Amino acid sequence: MKQKGAILIIVLWFIVIVTVIVAALATETRLSAKVVFHNKKGLQVWNDTLQALRVAEMELLINRMPDPPGEEEIPVSERKNKRYRFNGGVVELAYPIPDTVTVRIYDHAGKINLLRLSKKQMRQILENRIGNDLAKLDALEDAWQDWIDKDDFKRANGAEKDYYEKLEPPYEPRNGVLETVEELLLIKGFDEVFEDVEITTAFTVYGNTYKVNPNLATREALMLLPGLDEESVNKILIKRRENEFKSYKDFNEFMEPQQVLELKNWLNFSTSNFYSIAVQVKQPDDTKSDEDEKSDEDEVDEKDDEIDDERENQRAYMVTLQARGFNQFPRILMVNPYGVLPDTRHELMEDEESQSDNSSDKPAAPTSPFSMK
Repeated sequence: MKQKGAILIIVLWFIVIVTVIVAALATETRLSAKVVFHNKKGLQVWNDTLQALRVAEMELLINRMPDPPGEEEIPVSERKNKRYRFNGGVVELAYPIPDTVTVRIYDHAGKINLLRLSKKQMRQILENRIGNDLAKLDALEDAWQDWIDKDDFKRANGAEKDYYEKLEPPYEPRNGVLETVEELLLIKGFDEVFEDVEITTAFTVYGNTYKVNPNLATREALMLLPGLDEESVNKILIKRRENEFKSYKDFNEFMEPQQVLELKNWLNFSTSNFYSIAVQVKQPDDTKSDEDEKSDEDEVDEKDDEIDDERENQRAYMVTLQARGFNQFPRILMVNPYGVLPDTRHELMEDEESQSDNSSDKPAAPTSPFSMK
């Protein structure tokens, strides 16, 4: 009997060990299958991203070609500048791209060029951020000048090599023109001034002018310009969907004369040869059945949530390049796999004025069936 009991125990232990081994192998197989699946999915997303990027580059070439026959028949006043399409909205491209990605193209004429700012213009931007605090403004202005000048002589309120070498980690001032936008935050005091600003979406180091094209401007760039507040910025971003701004007079319809006067020296209506292409992978939609219909109140709450989501920084594969005509591909200047998109909340906003105009155009509802003829 003892021998039979020992054999039974051995058999049971054998079964337990075999069960554990089989479970471990099954888990490992399942994990391996998941790894293969995600690797395959990642490679497909990367392939779709590269394909969309090449198609977007082709779009830049196409938009620099002469207008096709028939375009000259359209009156100049009614023609739309095809380059104004590159204002950061989702672009419909001439050639198809995978359904898994979307493409946005940003013309750098819609950003503030740091390399073209004078002392006066930089001071205006700083004053727009911190107010008319003369002591702080003087200190920031001197620090800015010390960073970009070619000597090591410190201004009264500035900072030179001896200051930056004591920081942790230590570094040296550029003593020359900025090479990247992020370098702005290395200047003494500027990290505090632009703490809540995504500077890569507001500033650029490419282009020939400090002025900003309102038809192409990012929300962050407009918010830094003198004369603009959040309400006027929203109106600019919404109104340009239907009608492009062609002169300063277009702003008189919804802005105060003093605002337009302050803004006038900061705007132009030209485009540039520098672009950022942002390829963003679409997130899978959580579809719901028709039985799960929502009330009007729920729909309003959902729309508010969508606007809140748009306020968060969105990431995208971003490439900055310089267009070189329509017969050769653009020159790649910078690649950022985790680029930040400018604020896109205005895409979910509606023009209240046009809504009220549309509602006023509708005939009033009859108060009685006998009033209808």
